[in-house]
Amino acid sequence: MRTTLLAPVLFSLVLSSCYYGPLQGAHTLGKNHITVTGGATLPAYFSADSRREAEETRTDFLEAYPTADFAVGATESIDLGVSSFGYGAGPMVKYNFMPPEDPDAVSAMLNMNYVIPVQVMMPRFSLCAGHRFDRELEVFAGADMGYGPDLANIPESGDGSHDWDSVDNTFFSSIRIGCRYELKPPGSPNEDRTYLPESILFQFTIPLDISRSMILAGLGITY
Repeated sequence: MRTTLLAPVLFSLVLSSCYYGPLQGAHTLGKNHITVTGGATLPAYFSADSRREAEETRTDFLEAYPTADFAVGATESIDLGVSSFGYGAGPMVKYNFMPPEDPDAVSAMLNMNYVIPVQVMMPRFSLCAGHRFDRELEVFAGADMGYGPDLANIPESGDGSHDWDSVDNTFFSSIRIGCRYELKPPGSPNEDRTYLPESILFQFTIPLDISRSMILAGLGITY
């Protein structure tokens, strides 16, 4: 059982290769609410030439990457958890400045990610605002910024592997917009259907520090 659980965790850590676009809305979970979220983000260049050039030069080059989050509502307005992204994992805290029962939310989130290959900490700060329609749909927009290893420009060694000793640090930033849909909100007919995910999230992210025009499409599923 332990091996079964460990394999997907290690797989996620190894492949979580970037830091753009946390798959999070603006609202917090609520006290004692526990969730596990898995997701994937796919880069889409605005032209085939840009994609080919990025792949050949490995400059400002992003690949599809997964993310994973475990979170618990410590209070009605504060979430605590662990996130996996950027070749590592680390703690996160999220605070909603608005009353928890309000359909509007403005939240701040801080991640402190330990990047395993280079053994350094990578802070990431996010601001997000959202509005919840009825009980099911939240629409949100946010901005993210941080500092750490430049994961879009990892040099290659002679054998084609990543040369982590030559990776520079950089400031990174992005803006994002998305929606989160609750599949079984409290009181709904789906509330007791354990096979259903709790929610799904769709998100589009635009990196602001990359020279190539591109957009990142993300999908998150929460249990």
